[in-house]
Amino acid sequence: MGMADSDRLEREIEEILGRIDQLPPPESRAKRTVRRSLRRLGSAISDRQRAIARELSRVSMSQMILLSFLMILGSFFLRRVSPLLMDWLMYSGVILFVVSFAAVMFGHRGGSAYEQKWRGQPVRYQMGPTLSERVVRWWRSRSTRR
Repeated sequence: MGMADSDRLEREIEEILGRIDQLPPPESRAKRTVRRSLRRLGSAISDRQRAIARELSRVSMSQMILLSFLMILGSFFLRRVSPLLMDWLMYSGVILFVVSFAAVMFGHRGGSAYEQKWRGQPVRYQMGPTLSERVVRWWRSRSTRR
């Protein structure tokens, strides 16, 4: 190691030591603890939300329609218990019914999202001839015999 190398190394060390004052101040232990606990809380909340979403995905739309119907029906029969609460139950039942019915009616219907397969080959259901087509074919076959 020559004199030039040691001078260069010494200059770099001095430069680094000069920049130490410009470094951000170390985070206090309390701030790190608060940040870590907030991160754990956020992770726990997101895990809980994923678990709830997983459970809700098991409920079918027909079950939601049935639940909304039972909510509306229950609000009529239990009106004497708490009229205000039963009003809200009825309104939420109607909203749930409209939303779930719309999801059933206007939801994504098959197509490319889910393709049925049998023995590794896609299954395509084709409609046979209609009644009118069969009658015409039968009539033509009778007329050609004569």
